[in-house]
Amino acid sequence: MAQSAPATATHTSFGGILDRMTEGLTRGLTFLVENNPRYGQISAINGMSDAELSKRGTTRADLVRKVFSDRYYL
Repeated sequence: MAQSAPATATHTSFGGILDRMTEGLTRGLTFLVENNPRYGQISAINGMSDAELSKRGTTRADLVRKVFSDRYYL
């Protein structure tokens, strides 16, 4: 019968610690962005076809400008 031990990564070098810190920061920032209400609005805009946008009489750029108008001068 073969036995195996679970593979565990031991990060003892500075590079390993830096990799874990970078990964954690990336996950944290991704979480913040994806849970921002603006992200949901942009996702909805991106889900629309060009035909749907033209039927509404607008463009993707106009809607993005509207979503971020209180934050950025676009």
